[in-house]
Amino acid sequence: MAVRMLLLAVLWALSPVSMAEEIDLIERFGVQNDYDPNLEIPWLELETRVDAPPREEDLKELPMDSLPPNLKLYADFTNLVVDKRDLVTRTWFVVRSSQGAYNGTYEGIRCATKEYKIYAFANPTRNKALRVAKFPSWREIKANSYRAELAVDYLCADTLPRSPDQIRATPVKNPGESQYLYTY
Repeated sequence: MAVRMLLLAVLWALSPVSMAEEIDLIERFGVQNDYDPNLEIPWLELETRVDAPPREEDLKELPMDSLPPNLKLYADFTNLVVDKRDLVTRTWFVVRSSQGAYNGTYEGIRCATKEYKIYAFANPTRNKALRVAKFPSWREIKANSYRAELAVDYLCADTLPRSPDQIRATPVKNPGESQYLYTY
Protein backbone atom coordinates (compact mmCIF):
# COMPACT_ATOMS: atom_id res chain seq x y z
CA MET A 1 0.00 0.00 0.00
CA ALA A 2 2.82 2.41 0.92
CA VAL A 3 4.57 1.60 -2.35
CA ARG A 4 1.45 2.51 -4.32
CA MET A 5 1.09 5.82 -2.49
CA LEU A 6 4.76 6.65 -3.11
CA LEU A 7 4.39 5.76 -6.79
CA LEU A 8 1.30 7.97 -7.14
CA ALA A 9 3.08 10.89 -5.44
CA VAL A 10 6.06 10.57 -7.79
CA LEU A 11 3.82 10.38 -10.88
CA TRP A 12 1.88 13.44 -9.75
CA ALA A 13 5.08 15.42 -9.13
CA LEU A 14 6.40 14.49 -12.57
CA SER A 15 3.18 15.24 -14.39
CA PRO A 16 3.48 18.10 -16.92
CA VAL A 17 0.56 20.08 -15.46
CA SER A 18 0.31 20.65 -11.75
CA MET A 19 -2.90 21.45 -9.88
CA ALA A 20 -2.01 25.16 -9.76
CA GLU A 21 -1.58 25.20 -13.53
CA GLU A 22 -4.97 23.51 -14.02
CA ILE A 23 -6.66 26.26 -12.04
CA ASP A 24 -4.80 28.88 -14.04
CA LEU A 25 -6.03 27.25 -17.27
CA ILE A 26 -9.63 27.66 -16.10
CA GLU A 27 -9.03 31.29 -15.23
CA ARG A 28 -7.11 31.89 -18.48
CA PHE A 29 -9.97 30.66 -20.66
CA GLY A 30 -12.40 32.98 -18.93
CA VAL A 31 -14.91 30.62 -17.38
CA GLN A 32 -17.45 32.99 -15.93
CA ASN A 33 -20.26 32.52 -13.55
CA ASP A 34 -22.64 35.44 -14.00
CA TYR A 35 -25.19 33.99 -11.59
CA ASP A 36 -26.04 36.37 -8.78
CA PRO A 37 -28.35 34.89 -6.12
CA ASN A 38 -29.18 38.42 -4.94
CA LEU A 39 -31.08 38.99 -8.19
CA GLU A 40 -33.48 36.09 -7.58
CA ILE A 41 -37.06 37.03 -6.86
CA PRO A 42 -38.41 34.77 -4.12
CA TRP A 43 -41.71 33.04 -4.78
CA LEU A 44 -44.54 34.46 -2.72
CA GLU A 45 -47.93 32.84 -2.44
CA LEU A 46 -50.94 35.10 -2.65
CA GLU A 47 -53.52 35.13 0.12
CA THR A 48 -56.34 32.70 -0.58
CA ARG A 49 -59.86 33.26 0.68
CA VAL A 50 -62.58 30.64 0.55
CA ASP A 51 -66.06 32.04 1.00
CA ALA A 52 -68.46 29.32 -0.09
CA PRO A 53 -68.55 25.60 -0.85
CA PRO A 54 -68.87 24.52 -4.50
CA ARG A 55 -72.26 24.69 -6.18
CA GLU A 56 -73.59 21.43 -7.56
CA GLU A 57 -74.28 22.92 -11.01
CA ASP A 58 -70.61 24.03 -11.35
CA LEU A 59 -69.12 20.56 -10.82
CA LYS A 60 -67.88 18.63 -13.87
CA GLU A 61 -67.03 14.93 -13.68
CA LEU A 62 -63.46 14.01 -14.60
CA PRO A 63 -62.70 10.33 -15.23
CA MET A 64 -59.64 9.27 -13.23
CA ASP A 65 -57.77 6.01 -13.80
CA SER A 66 -56.04 6.33 -10.42
CA LEU A 67 -59.27 6.29 -8.37
CA PRO A 68 -61.05 3.08 -7.38
CA PRO A 69 -64.07 2.28 -9.58
CA ASN A 70 -66.58 3.22 -6.86
CA LEU A 71 -65.20 6.81 -6.59
CA LYS A 72 -65.78 9.70 -8.98
CA LEU A 73 -63.93 13.02 -9.11
CA TYR A 74 -65.65 16.32 -9.91
CA ALA A 75 -64.00 19.71 -10.44
CA ASP A 76 -65.37 23.23 -10.37
CA PHE A 77 -63.85 24.64 -13.55
CA THR A 78 -66.43 27.45 -13.59
CA ASN A 79 -64.82 29.19 -10.60
CA LEU A 80 -61.28 28.06 -11.41
CA VAL A 81 -58.54 30.61 -10.65
CA VAL A 82 -55.04 30.62 -12.15
CA ASP A 83 -53.17 33.61 -10.80
CA LYS A 84 -50.28 34.81 -12.96
CA ARG A 85 -48.53 36.34 -9.94
CA ASP A 86 -47.94 33.13 -8.00
CA LEU A 87 -48.74 30.56 -10.75
CA VAL A 88 -51.04 28.48 -8.56
CA THR A 89 -54.22 26.88 -9.91
CA ARG A 90 -57.03 26.98 -7.34
CA THR A 91 -60.42 25.30 -7.51
CA TRP A 92 -62.82 22.92 -5.77
CA PHE A 93 -62.48 19.15 -6.15
CA VAL A 94 -65.16 16.77 -4.95
CA VAL A 95 -64.78 13.00 -4.61
CA ARG A 96 -68.01 11.01 -4.36
CA SER A 97 -68.47 7.33 -3.66
CA SER A 98 -71.14 5.09 -5.12
CA GLN A 99 -72.53 4.78 -1.55
CA GLY A 100 -73.12 8.55 -1.37
CA ALA A 101 -70.06 9.76 0.58
CA TYR A 102 -68.98 13.30 -0.32
CA ASN A 103 -65.56 14.90 0.25
CA GLY A 104 -64.89 18.37 -1.14
CA THR A 105 -61.58 20.22 -0.97
CA TYR A 106 -60.59 23.67 -2.19
CA GLU A 107 -57.03 23.13 -3.40
CA GLY A 108 -54.12 24.90 -4.96
CA ILE A 109 -51.88 23.04 -7.39
CA ARG A 110 -48.38 24.39 -7.99
CA CYS A 111 -47.10 22.87 -11.24
CA ALA A 112 -43.53 24.19 -10.87
CA THR A 113 -42.88 22.18 -7.70
CA LYS A 114 -45.48 19.40 -8.12
CA GLU A 115 -47.20 20.31 -4.87
CA TYR A 116 -50.74 20.85 -3.63
CA LYS A 117 -52.32 22.66 -0.71
CA ILE A 118 -55.77 22.18 0.78
CA TYR A 119 -57.30 25.51 1.82
CA ALA A 120 -60.77 24.32 2.83
CA PHE A 121 -63.07 21.31 3.16
CA ALA A 122 -66.71 21.04 2.15
CA ASN A 123 -69.44 18.57 2.98
CA PRO A 124 -73.10 19.61 2.57
CA THR A 125 -74.28 16.91 4.99
CA ARG A 126 -72.50 18.45 7.98
CA ASN A 127 -73.76 21.20 10.27
CA LYS A 128 -71.01 23.48 9.03
CA ALA A 129 -70.78 22.76 5.28
CA LEU A 130 -67.52 24.71 4.85
CA ARG A 131 -64.44 24.35 7.05
CA VAL A 132 -61.36 26.47 6.31
CA ALA A 133 -58.03 24.71 6.98
CA LYS A 134 -56.31 26.29 9.98
CA PHE A 135 -52.71 25.76 8.92
CA PRO A 136 -52.61 24.72 5.26
CA SER A 137 -49.23 23.62 3.97
CA TRP A 138 -47.76 22.56 0.64
CA ARG A 139 -47.46 18.80 0.15
CA GLU A 140 -45.84 16.73 -2.55
CA ILE A 141 -48.12 15.32 -5.23
CA LYS A 142 -47.49 11.58 -5.08
CA ALA A 143 -46.84 9.71 -8.31
CA ASN A 144 -49.78 7.65 -9.60
CA SER A 145 -52.28 9.56 -7.45
CA TYR A 146 -55.41 11.24 -8.74
CA ARG A 147 -53.77 14.62 -8.12
CA ALA A 148 -50.83 13.64 -10.34
CA GLU A 149 -53.24 12.49 -13.04
CA LEU A 150 -55.26 15.69 -12.64
CA ALA A 151 -52.15 17.87 -12.90
CA VAL A 152 -50.77 16.08 -15.95
CA ASP A 153 -54.02 15.61 -17.88
CA TYR A 154 -55.82 18.87 -17.06
CA LEU A 155 -54.06 21.56 -15.04
CA CYS A 156 -50.37 21.76 -15.91
CA ALA A 157 -48.35 22.26 -19.07
CA ASP A 158 -45.07 20.86 -17.76
CA THR A 159 -44.00 23.26 -14.95
CA LEU A 160 -46.45 26.05 -15.77
CA PRO A 161 -50.18 26.07 -15.16
CA ARG A 162 -52.50 26.13 -18.12
CA SER A 163 -54.75 29.15 -18.46
CA PRO A 164 -58.34 28.80 -17.20
CA ASP A 165 -59.58 28.83 -20.81
CA GLN A 166 -57.17 26.02 -21.77
CA ILE A 167 -58.26 23.97 -18.76
CA ARG A 168 -61.95 24.46 -19.51
CA ALA A 169 -61.37 23.58 -23.18
CA THR A 170 -59.47 20.37 -22.38
CA PRO A 171 -61.69 17.52 -23.50
CA VAL A 172 -62.64 15.08 -20.78
CA LYS A 173 -60.47 12.05 -21.41
CA ASN A 174 -61.71 8.50 -21.57
CA PRO A 175 -60.62 6.23 -18.71
CA GLY A 176 -57.24 4.65 -19.46
CA GLU A 177 -56.34 7.35 -21.99
CA SER A 178 -53.83 9.75 -20.47
CA GLN A 179 -52.94 12.72 -22.69
CA TYR A 180 -49.27 12.76 -21.69
CA LEU A 181 -46.64 10.05 -21.62
CA TYR A 182 -44.55 11.32 -18.70
CA THR A 183 -45.50 10.61 -15.11
CA TYR A 184 -45.63 13.18 -12.39
